[in-house]
Amino acid sequence: MLEQVKTTIRKYNMFVPGDRVLVGVSGGPDSVALIHLLNSMSQELQIELFIAHLDHSFRGRESAEDAEFVRCLADELQIKAVIRKEDIASYALENKLSAQAAAREVRYLFFADTARELKCSKLATGHNANDQAETILLHFLRGSGLSGLGGIPPVRDGWVCRPLIEISRTQIEEYCRDKSLVTRLDQSNLKNIYTRNKLRLELIPILEKEYNSNLIETLVRTGEIMRDEENYLEDLVREQWVDVCLNQEPEQIVFSLDKFLSLPALFQRRLARRAWALLAGTNHNLGFVHLTAAVDVLRNSQSGSGVDLPLGIRLSKSYRQFTFSRLTSEVEVLTYAHKLAVPGLTPIPETGEAILAELTVKDTSSPAKQKRDEITLDFDLVSQPLTVRSRKPGDWFKPYGLEGSKKLKKFFIDDKIPRPVRDRQPVLVNGDDEVIWVVGLRADGRWLANRDTKRALKLKLIGDI
Repeated sequence: MLEQVKTTIRKYNMFVPGDRVLVGVSGGPDSVALIHLLNSMSQELQIELFIAHLDHSFRGRESAEDAEFVRCLADELQIKAVIRKEDIASYALENKLSAQAAAREVRYLFFADTARELKCSKLATGHNANDQAETILLHFLRGSGLSGLGGIPPVRDGWVCRPLIEISRTQIEEYCRDKSLVTRLDQSNLKNIYTRNKLRLELIPILEKEYNSNLIETLVRTGEIMRDEENYLEDLVREQWVDVCLNQEPEQIVFSLDKFLSLPALFQRRLARRAWALLAGTNHNLGFVHLTAAVDVLRNSQSGSGVDLPLGIRLSKSYRQFTFSRLTSEVEVLTYAHKLAVPGLTPIPETGEAILAELTVKDTSSPAKQKRDEITLDFDLVSQPLTVRSRKPGDWFKPYGLEGSKKLKKFFIDDKIPRPVRDRQPVLVNGDDEVIWVVGLRADGRWLANRDTKRALKLKLIGDI
């Protein structure tokens, strides 16, 4: 199994030498096997390990015993551990979430905070092939598209890594027995009151027995195919957008009706979703029923028709074109500032994103290779401390690739950034409060790394923490 895990790590480029890796350890077989496997190959991979454990307070004394178990495991392996206790039940009630959704949200915020404190550049979790199969099957039953059928990404945003994602639960349990590893059992996993547990305990065993004995392997393979096809289709949508979109303003986006209707239905839905998301400032809250209603208006209704979509977005149809427009602003204007952890991960709770910072000895790339969501700075040119904050009146910078300086407000208007997005847009500033990077959009060319750079600071925007 060790070699199989190494193959997965290499296949998805999970780690690079020098990574400080935070490992989520619950005490169950998956996470215990994961920390032992990574510990056994840490010198070969040239990575440093840390352990994080969150006590969800769901199971009283059992939860406390899990935390103590992880503490003892960390001592045995001589790995630094951070253990925290949270009242997930209260959080779920306050935020109107299910217990499982609340636990996941708080857990990943805890991981992000801990990674920042320990200056970790990667997070490793114990998701395995069975988890992948269950996720894909659950999404299928709920009516997901290709994105959902792709399941759990082996690597998300270059930060969250799942080294066991191609290893079955049976293999993991056998590994723990062979190595005489003691693990904890979460009794809630045996209760069929949760949908995922019902899949695991009832539906999947029936499907394996009656229809496909290799169901887990089949679903994992299907997920990989779906992820590849989803990425390809999204590349095509970006190309079609250029052809179909007539005008894109901060408060409205106009399309050619004839060109839109000439496209297959799957591209119509994807273009409509993308337009809505740009104006709404989020990818959530738009369902298939909304997309179907929108496309139906464009195909079958008369000129002058329209439909209201979630978050104050309206679709209006005219003779040769149609428009997505924002009717009301429902997005709260946020003010925030967070000191950037160098190296490490800096969460931006206000936007649900984070910035991953890695300091390297040198960098040979030219500024022309900078990406919108990933830049490399000359660390010695940047005054400290670095801070990621919300925009301020009067902010300006010198956008790389453009001549002269530009006010941030003018840049947003020229780049057709919707107002709701502007009000949440993070900017990175140096110790003199000068804008270095309009995060995810454009960097100031004065501080970018070049061939003379001795110490490079690589920054990557990570979405959906």
